[in-house]
Amino acid sequence: MAAHLEIPDENLAVMEQFARDNAQPIVMVNLMSLREIAEYEAEGFANCSGSEAFARYTQASSEVRQQAGAKLIWSGKALHMPIGPAEKTWDMVALVEYPSARAYLDMKSTAAYQAARLHRRAALLDSRLIMTAPNG
Repeated sequence: MAAHLEIPDENLAVMEQFARDNAQPIVMVNLMSLREIAEYEAEGFANCSGSEAFARYTQASSEVRQQAGAKLIWSGKALHMPIGPAEKTWDMVALVEYPSARAYLDMKSTAAYQAARLHRRAALLDSRLIMTAPNG
């Protein structure tokens, strides 16, 4: 099964359309599998674990996420998936609220966030990102 680490263009277009028509808050559900050893695309980064590389991403993107109005609702270690494929496991789960889909997309497009993503790509073996909105 192919890894999912970036938002494909067709999914980004769907998010853009949603952002044009909706201004309510969204919560991004992040499911993440970490590499044992980070795999950096660029030279000059010391070898580290996937967990350490993800911590670098979190620190490097902290200010731009804060400026976008993002709030970490919950994060934790995934323990077991009672409903779902047994062969797929996740190491981490995070719920991050944004004021709107537009706020998320604007944050994602900043140079600061793109630079921080170097660490995210090095850290992750696979991921899923689910955009959710309140019922109603």
